[in-house]
Amino acid sequence: MNNVLGYDGKIAVVTGAASGMGEAVARIAGELGAEVYALDVQEGTGSIKNIIKSDLKDRASIDNAIKKIPDRIDFLFNCAGLPGDPFSNLDTTLVNFIGHRHLTESLLSGMNTGGGIAFITSVAGMGWKTNIDNVKELLATKGFEEGRTWLEENPEKNFGYLFSKQCIIVYTKMHAIELAKKEIRINCLSPAPTQTPMIKNFHNQATKEFIDEYFRAPVGRYATPEEMAEPLILLNSSMASFVSGQNLFVDYGYKAGVDTGQLQSIL
Repeated sequence: MNNVLGYDGKIAVVTGAASGMGEAVARIAGELGAEVYALDVQEGTGSIKNIIKSDLKDRASIDNAIKKIPDRIDFLFNCAGLPGDPFSNLDTTLVNFIGHRHLTESLLSGMNTGGGIAFITSVAGMGWKTNIDNVKELLATKGFEEGRTWLEENPEKNFGYLFSKQCIIVYTKMHAIELAKKEIRINCLSPAPTQTPMIKNFHNQATKEFIDEYFRAPVGRYATPEEMAEPLILLNSSMASFVSGQNLFVDYGYKAGVDTGQLQSIL
């Protein structure tokens, strides 16, 4: 039972591993015995051995990073992200979705049977059904450059952070059946507001009072990065071997409150 989560001796790739949830995922996966390859545009921390500098809005940078990753991997954690302002809508969606899609599809051929892919999305993406036509338009594009071109030609359909998170959720759901044929699972996780460096950006955009009123978990505090990393680790683990195509809300009851009308949603 020492390896109940199935990470010991496995290869894990983690984006956004320099800080926040990504750093916590990389650290915990390493503690569980995985060999971790950490991608980030920033310099990483000293806790991760295999640090690869990579910019997810740049295809060449992603491709160079892929060359430094083993040919066979077991787990992919797509944790990197931009919060929107002060970044452009184009860059935000390139990093949050298009770059991750390119990385994911580039690594798929080398993913071992029983492997798992886990994205971080957001409770902010929960309104994806109301925007499904625009999301599917972008998802219908093939590859990095075609996706970037669509974003450049349709700026009115790309509202940055929320749109990128909607795309992740729909992409996850749309690829579960296809990947099941290869015995590879794909899931995503929607965090409630979490105490990471990015939270300051959301406060600057919408004010802390607004975030607290409409998005904070009912428990009355923000989550820690570890409280998001641990369920993400679980989603890719052997303990979730029959779980795929799911968007897991980790919000201490926030979505439950919205679904039952106890909490007001503005999405």
